[in-house]
Amino acid sequence: MKTSPAAPARPLTAPRARLWRLAAVGLVAPVVALGACSAESPVTAGATAPATSGTPSATSTAATPTTSTPADAVPVDKRVGRDIRAVITDPDLGHTITATSVIRHIEWPTGRPVSAKQFEIVGVSVTLSAGSRYSASIDPSMLSLVAASPSQTIKPTSEFNGLWGAPVLKSAGRSQTTRGWVFFKVDRGTTSSLKLAFNRPAYEVSTTGKNIPAKTFTAVLAK
Repeated sequence: MKTSPAAPARPLTAPRARLWRLAAVGLVAPVVALGACSAESPVTAGATAPATSGTPSATSTAATPTTSTPADAVPVDKRVGRDIRAVITDPDLGHTITATSVIRHIEWPTGRPVSAKQFEIVGVSVTLSAGSRYSASIDPSMLSLVAASPSQTIKPTSEFNGLWGAPVLKSAGRSQTTRGWVFFKVDRGTTSSLKLAFNRPAYEVSTTGKNIPAKTFTAVLAK
């Protein structure tokens, strides 16, 4: 007996994307097969391996303030990082997003004095594990960094991709897992309180017409 392959998600121009449910096995008792599929437990995050060598170091635990400089000088950053385990789960789609390291005050690349004066670079090591229930992928663009003071919600930037030997976080398709780094530019003077957010878009399940509303999930990175 052959299993019909799961159909891929088809992007729509409407606000909701359509999802395809996992195809039932065979032609016998499709209601039972679909029921079992919909009753699957959400994926839980397992232990993740440390980032590969060459990634930004996250071993320092003592806060190191930015060196005091004149108002017209570029701040000199010294990395402050630590290993963490902050987990976001989406029970509707079965997705799991796990942050394993966060590094603040990453040094700016040379030749960008204006941005270096205004922003601090924050790096977060993330594992994306997409659920198997629907044809919904997870993209790094769905993540954001939430700072308490001053209040900010920052989308990841790609301008540092390939720097510092850090692997770039890529999208995770159905039942796939990816690992890598995302970088954010926060305002200078941002306090230590940070959260990682997963901004789930709205979906429509194509085979049932079920609507899954947009929702934001968060996990604390640092208090």
